[in-house]
Amino acid sequence: MDLADALELSRAELVSFVGAGGKKTAMKRLVTEAAGRDLEVCYTTTTHMPPPPDLPLVLTDADDGGVALREPKGPLALATTHVENPERVETKVRGLEPSTLETLFRNERFDWLLVKADGARRREFKAPAEHEPAIPPASTCVVPVVSVEAVGRPLTDAVAHRVERIERCADVSRGETITPEHVGQVLADPEGGVKRVPDGARIVPLVNKAETDAARRDAAAAISTAFARSSRIDRAIACSLERGRLSVHER
Repeated sequence: MDLADALELSRAELVSFVGAGGKKTAMKRLVTEAAGRDLEVCYTTTTHMPPPPDLPLVLTDADDGGVALREPKGPLALATTHVENPERVETKVRGLEPSTLETLFRNERFDWLLVKADGARRREFKAPAEHEPAIPPASTCVVPVVSVEAVGRPLTDAVAHRVERIERCADVSRGETITPEHVGQVLADPEGGVKRVPDGARIVPLVNKAETDAARRDAAAAISTAFARSSRIDRAIACSLERGRLSVHER
């Protein structure tokens, strides 16, 4: 199954990705799937990101947001400027404001606008800070991402980003073992995976790195908890994006 089908994407979508453990991988997969559907797609962010190496990078004026952009055709990465002295990577670019991306989407320059709406510092699990996430108001679908590899490990900074925020969303304290239920609690919490999601947007959690039978069971348990905790979540995905394995769960 394609990821686009699992997310139930139509021809015109603004998809915002939040969380940790697979946002960029999911976005890259959708770029590939868009090419097979003859769709124009833009890969961008409302925060900072390393530019994807396999896409042309277009730097645009922050106020314009690429609204008048006509070339190049085909998939591209869109940003404003390079970040000076980036941490953890050689190159990083600064994205656009959520309102600017909303204008770009309404302009219909792209069929799919894929947006990385927060950062996770390469951790497996996170809950957003007070100022996060920066989700464009026109988002049609929001995908809270988590890696099931966090399960069974202690809740520390080595595994999770913003441990103190996870503690607020789930029944867990720093140093305790992360369970599937903790993951599901964060996915469904108003200060976690569903934070700042626009009223009209679909919410489809994605539990990534479910590469073994045990990991798939953990992913299913996390999803079941999320269903029980949030009436807005009716569909979720357990997957291994690297291996191309997807399983859709529905309430």
